[in-house]
Amino acid sequence: MLQIRNYMHQMGEAAGVPIEPEMQTRLLDTTMAMDGVLLAGVPGAGGFDAVFAITLGDSSNNVTKAWNSLNVLALLVREDPNGVLLESVDPRTKEITSAVSAVHI
Repeated sequence: MLQIRNYMHQMGEAAGVPIEPEMQTRLLDTTMAMDGVLLAGVPGAGGFDAVFAITLGDSSNNVTKAWNSLNVLALLVREDPNGVLLESVDPRTKEITSAVSAVHI
C-alpha cells in the first residue's frame, strides 16, 4: 500500500493535482504506524475530502481517537455475515428507509 501511495503522490505532482496532500500524508503515515491497521489511503481521485483505514479487531477505536483529536470524523463500517443492514438506532434511517421504499425496480 505504501508503494501505491507513493505512485499516487508522484502522479499527483506530475499532474499538478494534490491527490494525497501533505496534510493527509502525515495523517495516513501516523495511521499506518498504529497497531492493528492493515492499510490506509486516499480513495478515488484524492483531494482533501476523504481518507480510509482498514483495521483489525478493536484497533478502530484507537484510530477514531487519533483522528478525532485532529478534527477528522471517522465513519465506521464493518463486515457483517448478514451483508448490508440499516441500523434502526440511527436517526437518519427514517429518511433513508422512505427513499429506498420509493424506488421501484
